[in-house]
Amino acid sequence: MKWEVLSTYKSICEHRENNMEYFLSFYISGVALAMLRLYRPSYHMIKKIDPTNPLIKQKVIAFFVMIIGFMVILIPISPALLSDRLRKSFCVSFCDAVLNQNGV
Repeated sequence: MKWEVLSTYKSICEHRENNMEYFLSFYISGVALAMLRLYRPSYHMIKKIDPTNPLIKQKVIAFFVMIIGFMVILIPISPALLSDRLRKSFCVSFCDAVLNQNGV
């Protein structure tokens, strides 16, 4: 048993591209999850409140800007992807910032 684990570990370390594939799969799935759990509810809330907002009018550009933004800040927003309380807090703060409410 010990020999099998050791040989498996050596084979994983010999192929470093496998480790990068795991990282890329985590990162891509994290960005997709962020778009579904954070951006989509915020987008629909903003659309109901202010249909003339530039984020709503230029939805394709806003979509790609948000993908790039989530790629940059994926690790710090990971707790918001996993917790419903933090997700709600993020969506409310994001909508306030986009709608220029609360002195922002």
